[in-house]
Amino acid sequence: MRNFIGKKGWVLSAAALIILILAPPTEAGSKINLTNVNQDDMNSMARELGLASSAIPLAPSEPLGLVLGLDVGLGVSVADIHDEKTYWHSTIEGGNPKPVLILPQISVRKGIPLGIDLGATYAPTVLGSNISLVGGEVKWSFIKGSMLTPALALRVNYHRALGASDFSLQTVSTDLSISKGLGPIKPYTGVGMSFIFFNPDTANLKKTEPRELKGYAGVRIKLMLIQIVPEIDLARDFLIYSLKVGLIL
Repeated sequence: MRNFIGKKGWVLSAAALIILILAPPTEAGSKINLTNVNQDDMNSMARELGLASSAIPLAPSEPLGLVLGLDVGLGVSVADIHDEKTYWHSTIEGGNPKPVLILPQISVRKGIPLGIDLGATYAPTVLGSNISLVGGEVKWSFIKGSMLTPALALRVNYHRALGASDFSLQTVSTDLSISKGLGPIKPYTGVGMSFIFFNPDTANLKKTEPRELKGYAGVRIKLMLIQIVPEIDLARDFLIYSLKVGLIL
């Protein structure tokens, strides 16, 4: 059901984040089962699951700096999957996929010398199941930006799924971003590649390694030490809405 676009995507992201903060989900959700899946269906599902699990920048290009240089946030990503397609019905146990994948995440970033930021991300659940994600990133702001010039940065991310019983999933993402703002509002945009490595633990299926060009845009709104960061990511026909709130020191 491809109706989570525009305002609906942002409303759903905000609602999901509020729910995660006030009442984290405790019930198990959809579970991927590859027992009776053909190769084409697995390949299509793995592409969308990999894109949803790959890194979301949720930060402008400027480095955090060395004074404290700390960014701690709680976020959520809402991926608009093609739940009407047969590959989701055949790979989700029970054949009744939800229209979106919701991935909560906790992120920490720290500035170090030379315009470099190091970060780590943890997503406690994927598909509302026992599958979680861990990841790390390195961002280099080779142009730090000023009052007159924008900042430019290169970023590399690695994410790995944990807890899956019949497959392994890893993603590597690289991107180039630019940002320029005035005062508390700092918009940013970028383009990059996501490399997905999906390896099923099933005799009749082979691994798949799709790669996707992805663009994104967002804005960081800073209120004293509080930041709010909405972002949208697009890879061909696949949309991800994300929202982060947190502290920046």
